[in-house]
Amino acid sequence: MDRKREQELIRAAQRGDTKALAALYRANVDKIYRYILYRVESPATAEDLTGDVFLRMLEGLPTYQDRTTPLLVWLYRIAHARVVDHYRRSKHSTQQEDIENVELGTDPELDSPLEFAYTSEQLQQALLTLTDAQRQVIVLRFVEGYNLEQTAKIMNKTVDAIKAMQYRALQAMGQVLRQQGFNGGI
Repeated sequence: MDRKREQELIRAAQRGDTKALAALYRANVDKIYRYILYRVESPATAEDLTGDVFLRMLEGLPTYQDRTTPLLVWLYRIAHARVVDHYRRSKHSTQQEDIENVELGTDPELDSPLEFAYTSEQLQQALLTLTDAQRQVIVLRFVEGYNLEQTAKIMNKTVDAIKAMQYRALQAMGQVLRQQGFNGGI
């Protein structure tokens, strides 16, 4: 969505236009959900926190002031705060599947999705070993696809700081993944 259209929708939503509010929600919900999903332990938690982000948006929208940054930047900051609050409220514990409940088939077409799921789980576990800022950089850069300048703006940091955090995060993830037995160029 372009900035001009977004600004029109924000003003309309501030006046109580539910269709404008719905359009803002639809334009941003998937990005916020993905951002949160890569930072928490389960899709259910990500859904709950995403709902909370948009509830906060709804509550804060009447006083929201557009200061030349996209609404999504504000939503990422709310999402970041919700994730931090989530980990403060609950002790971080990883969920492990009981090996007895995992079904293994012999269908060759199952191998690819199972390998993908396993790799995704290992990557998510490696992400959880990073600092909060490092995890945020990785998600913004490689999941959301933002460039260095956009990531720096969202995180309110310099481009050089983002480069350093990204480098340290990738090195740390590589070390964790190598310890898990991955050697696919990480």
